[in-house]
Order: sequence, then C-alpha cells, then structure tokens
Amino acid sequence: MALRHLQNKLRRSAYSAAQFAKVGWYTTQYIGARHISGPLTPPGEVPKPFQSAPTSQAALRKAFLHLLAQEARDIEKGVYKLPKAFRTPPSPLRLAKQAKSYFKEARAVAVRSKTKGGATEVREGVEGDYPSYYLQNFHFQTDGWLSESSAKIYDTQVEALFTGAAATMRRRLLPPLLTEVAKLQEKDVSIHIADIGCGTGRLVAEIVDNAPNVKITGIDLSKAYLDVARDYVGTKKSVSFMEGAAETLPFEDDSVDILTSVYLFHELPPKIRREVASEIARVLKPGGLYIHADSLQYGDTDLDLLLEAFPRAFHEPFYDGYCREDLSVLFGEQGFSTESQELAFLTKVNSFRLKTPGEE
Repeated sequence: MALRHLQNKLRRSAYSAAQFAKVGWYTTQYIGARHISGPLTPPGEVPKPFQSAPTSQAALRKAFLHLLAQEARDIEKGVYKLPKAFRTPPSPLRLAKQAKSYFKEARAVAVRSKTKGGATEVREGVEGDYPSYYLQNFHFQTDGWLSESSAKIYDTQVEALFTGAAATMRRRLLPPLLTEVAKLQEKDVSIHIADIGCGTGRLVAEIVDNAPNVKITGIDLSKAYLDVARDYVGTKKSVSFMEGAAETLPFEDDSVDILTSVYLFHELPPKIRREVASEIARVLKPGGLYIHADSLQYGDTDLDLLLEAFPRAFHEPFYDGYCREDLSVLFGEQGFSTESQELAFLTKVNSFRLKTPGEE
C-alpha cells in the first residue's frame, strides 16, 4: 500500500512538472501569435458589439486550473496513464522547428484574416471527392485540411491556441471510454472503437496507450492528416486508419462498440450534424456508447464571450450555430440517452448511450 501511494505521488509530481513546462512553452507562443495577429477588427472597421457579458479572467483561470487538477487526480489514481509525451524528454530541436513553422503560419493567417474574401474561398481543382463545407478555409489556415504542411503544424497551432491544454482537454474522453472498455472486457467480447474525424491521430494514440489490445479505427477525410496520424501512432495490428466522411461511415450496421469524436461537430453545417448523428446511431451496436468532445456551448459557463468572439477571430462558419445546438435533442432524435457530461476548460465531453430496441 505504501509503495502504491509513493508511485501515485511520483506520477502526479512528474505530471505537474511536465504540464507546467508545456503550458509555459505554448503560452509564450500564444502571446507571440496574438502580437502578430493584431486587433480582432480590421483597420477602418467599427467593431461589432458583443451580446455576452465580459469574461472574468478569474473564472477563466479557475476553469483552466480545474482541468489540470482533474487530470492530475485521475493519473494519480491510475484512471489512465501518465501521457506518453510526458514520459520521454522532448526534443528541443523539434520544438524549435515547430515554433518556427507556427510563427511563419501565424503571419500568413494574420494577412488572410484581414483580407476581404480571405476566409471563404473554396479550392477549385482539388483532387478528391470532398464535401463543399470541408473545402472552406477554416481558421484562415493555409491549405485548410488538404496539405502535408497543414497537417504537420496543426497540433502546434491547437496547443498554442489553448495555451498547452488541448491534449489535456482531449484526454477527458478517456475516463468514460476506459470504463466502457473495462465493462466490455468483463463480458469477454471483442471490442471495436472508432474515432471519427481523427485528424492527426492524437486521441487514437492515447487510447492505444491505455487499451493496447482493443481494435481501433481512425476515420478522416484528409489523406495528409491520416499520413501524419499513421506516422504518429506507428504500426500496430490493432489500429487502422481509413479515409472517409463522418456522414458516410465505412462500417456495417451495429458493428462498433464505442464511437468518439473530438472538435468535429462545430465544423459541420446543421444538416450534416444530423446526418452524422444518424450515422453514429447506425453503426453503433445497440447499447453502444458515443463520446462527444467539442466546444463549450452558450450557457454552460460564464465564458460565453469567448465563444462569441471565437468565430470572429478564426474563420468558423458553423461555430456559433453549434454553440446554440441542443445536443440532447440532436442525439435524442437518433435514439440516444445522455449518460454523463464533464466541462473541461473550453471543452465539453458528453457520453451518449444508444438505446436498445424496445427501451424507452
């Protein structure tokens, strides 16, 4: 018992030290990028008034620290492992190269964000059958989701945006997911997890690290991002990646035990959100679990002003509508019941259970 207590304390100490360094590193990059981007409103334009109340810096800091404390407790208790990224020392050269690329892209984003029409162009002549909504210039980023350079810089951009908390928020899917895996393992059945809109494979890697023998499939529309995901996760018999859209999942009916998505729905038009919800219900086994991680929504906290400002600062055409979407209705219409919810800084994690036939 004493040895386990010591091991837990050591894990928490290692986590705190690594997370502190990470937050400091990415906060510095966030401040630098904000300096590059300049005012939110282009020169000569009158700022549009906000409807939401001002955000308290104390409330923002409290939510941030609560997120880190919750993860530290879960790691200490063994709910999930100390993240792999914290178990090995980072490469200073790699971090420096990523920062250089990040600031180069930040300058391009700053120019594009102040250019009329710089956010809405659709890429003509792109090879591949992509939905029109997918070809928009989300976040003003160069090449959208369609190039190797975009894929390689994406995770640095997200970590800087959330001052080092992006992966931490993403890992809040792990407690409900691993609890579900443990229940299924007790039944001695094969388990299939699918992550839709898997991007660069960060969540897939976290699942592999904590449930190494479970079959996992990552689905994404971007070949470039899937290439980065394969490289990041490595060759593992239990893991596969497939190119495909969330609204036409490449699975048989009733074939997946657990489905996840991270920051996917706020980048979908309302009609497509419903199609994706329907697809999730189609491929999940009756009684299966869908874990949904995305932005906070209006009314969740006192941080509504940040939600209102986000689509103005970063081209996010469907974000405001998502923040007004009633998730319990969206998924309830497809036969889901809400099982749990956790607010994790600027992210909300919901678990939805697909009802079995005949269940009210």
